[in-house]
Amino acid sequence: MPDHNSYLQQDILHKPLEKHGLLEEFNLPPKVIKFIRTNRDKIFVAIAGLMVAILAWSYYGHYVATRNDQAAALLNKAVTQEDVEQRAAIFNQVADQFGGTGSAMWAKIELAHLAFDRDDYDDAAGRYQAVLGGLAADSPLLPLVQYNLAQALENKKSFKEAIDAYRKLIALKGFTGEAYLALARIYEVQGELIQVKEMLQKVLELEEVSLAVKNRVKAKLARF
Repeated sequence: MPDHNSYLQQDILHKPLEKHGLLEEFNLPPKVIKFIRTNRDKIFVAIAGLMVAILAWSYYGHYVATRNDQAAALLNKAVTQEDVEQRAAIFNQVADQFGGTGSAMWAKIELAHLAFDRDDYDDAAGRYQAVLGGLAADSPLLPLVQYNLAQALENKKSFKEAIDAYRKLIALKGFTGEAYLALARIYEVQGELIQVKEMLQKVLELEEVSLAVKNRVKAKLARF
């Protein structure tokens, strides 16, 4: 009688061994294992691409952080310069070399301030206008730059443009009173007394305006 163990040994010897590897160790379903092995090359390419993307993003983040630090350091160097021309030169360097950074934006604003300080209102207005073009509608810098632009236009006696610039400030909290006072000032220079009274009256209606300012406005209105 044939030995049962002999048949079992022969069966094991002649039966193809089932493929067994790492995927089987994870107890994955056979269909999943088959899919992975069939599309192995594509999967490896996808994984490699993902790794490259992750590394590239990490490098870009480091690059941006380093660039921002360099721009901030150079901006700080400019601010501490006592010589105006040297300060302007470094501000220009920050604006040119580190475009798109917050430091570059501040450098451009400071260059506009320097132009204003030397009474070059045409240059200052152009620089403020350029900065405004790069600011988002919700930027906290927008009211300040808009106010500086309006002042530059007023000082260069471009009254129509100055009026338009000041009127844009009316809707900006904290600048409404200043805008009305400036408009009254321009209308008075132009001899438009009705508009002067209208602007001054609007100042009196604002809660944000101090009592001292309102008293001066009332005294001015009494002279008309």
